Amino acid sequence: MVSHSYLSRRNFLKQSIGTATIGGGLVLCPWTTAGAATAKTTPAASPLGIADDLANPSEVHSVDGRLRTRLFMSIADVLLPSGPAKLRIFNESLPAPTLRLKAGDTLEIAFENRMPENPDTTAMVLNVPNRFNTTNVHYHGFHVSPRGNSDNVYLQIEPGHHFNYVVRIPEDHPAGNYWYHPHRHGSVSAQVASGAAGMAIIGGALDTVPEVAAAVERVMVLQAPIPGVDGVLATEDPIWPPLNGERNFLINGAYRPRIYMREGEVQHWRVLHAGDAQFLPLTAEGLELYEIGRDGNPLPRAEIVDTVDLAPGNRVNLLVKATKPGTYQLLRPAFNQGKQPLDEIMLADIVVIPANDSRVAAGKPFGRDIPAGDLPKNRILTDIADSEITMQRKFVLGMSEVKGFFKDTEFTINSQPFDPRRDDVTAKLGAVEEWTLVNTTPYPHPLHIHVNPFQLMDSNGVPDPRKPWLDTVAVPASGTVRFRTRFTDFAGRYVMHCHILPHEDTGMMINVNIEA
Repeated sequence: MVSHSYLSRRNFLKQSIGTATIGGGLVLCPWTTAGAATAKTTPAASPLGIADDLANPSEVHSVDGRLRTRLFMSIADVLLPSGPAKLRIFNESLPAPTLRLKAGDTLEIAFENRMPENPDTTAMVLNVPNRFNTTNVHYHGFHVSPRGNSDNVYLQIEPGHHFNYVVRIPEDHPAGNYWYHPHRHGSVSAQVASGAAGMAIIGGALDTVPEVAAAVERVMVLQAPIPGVDGVLATEDPIWPPLNGERNFLINGAYRPRIYMREGEVQHWRVLHAGDAQFLPLTAEGLELYEIGRDGNPLPRAEIVDTVDLAPGNRVNLLVKATKPGTYQLLRPAFNQGKQPLDEIMLADIVVIPANDSRVAAGKPFGRDIPAGDLPKNRILTDIADSEITMQRKFVLGMSEVKGFFKDTEFTINSQPFDPRRDDVTAKLGAVEEWTLVNTTPYPHPLHIHVNPFQLMDSNGVPDPRKPWLDTVAVPASGTVRFRTRFTDFAGRYVMHCHILPHEDTGMMINVNIEA
């Protein structure tokens, strides 16, 4: 086993939060209360105004270029399909409120860790789950600084402590779906598996496409919360079996809800897979599904699909067209994640009602069309040519049996488990690189890289003609993925890791250091 100096650093942070500047650019700021809530809020509500329709989560909107709000994590009582449960979640809400911003905005969050002291006080072992009440907040997919009090996943915010996040979003940030969730190594899986997550939407050019602007918008956060065996999760043991077994998926906290559409209507669904481990393909027979965006990044054109494949961490913008009245089903079709087949499950009923149904509130939009032309492009999403490449790298995803580790398992990248003290990739700001990921395990791994999106070139050697821009990609079992990325705008240290979060907590993560 590898013991780790994490413990002394943790104690130092615990004593220092609120006042200190730590080496390496880590800035901890005093938590303030003056003016800590400056934003427009909207309650959870059906986008059609129908009583038993799936409600969009509550939202917090930026005002005059700033979204300033409070966020806290606590242990809350929640009713799940399996019964009453205690979950670690944000703002006692499942899911957490949606943050709605624009490119160029500043996000200011006064964050508070309201959880009790950690019951485990023995020395921590790196890459063994620990300290489930220590946390932080990651802004998944944001192209922002990873330093200081921005999207800094090396922070450890202890129970009873506060922290101010200030995240400045570039003026040319792509428009789309992002999200926020905890990312403190050692406790990330337990907290996301509890349901600590919320959507973040950055508005922009995609929203001004006439066919998109005309559509009713649904925000849909898919989660499968796991409670502890007796009370709150105290170990990752309950999480690991559901990697290969059935789970109760919720949409916006609701189990098997109704989703209403009108005959002939096109709705814009912003879908987030905020689960911790299990892949989630989606189908809806009898309806037309068009993908227009992935991971916050617009696709070149609207593309009709039969199945939407989502790995943990993926987001998708869908235009969904209803045909004739009737009840249809949103399904997770049968599939195999590498160990055992999983049966089809029903996630929601989609009820298509007459176009003039009186239950729909007056004045609701009624989109009917799918965009036929090219979708808007973005400066940081232009194709990466062969001539731009400054470095090629290979990363091998693996696992090994290590006695004494959790489940006697350690996950690795290039034969090494995660070590926060080691820089695995060092590059200069402005570099353009091509990375090949090689999976040596018998199941897929969704790899997520922070700060800079990447352009997918091929999977298992088969080129993707769309060359989509992503931040999370599934590397097939015993397969390969090749992508290209530009290190633009932001120097600093961040991570790439598997978004099957029990794999991250047990070692499948590396550090990337971009130098100015």
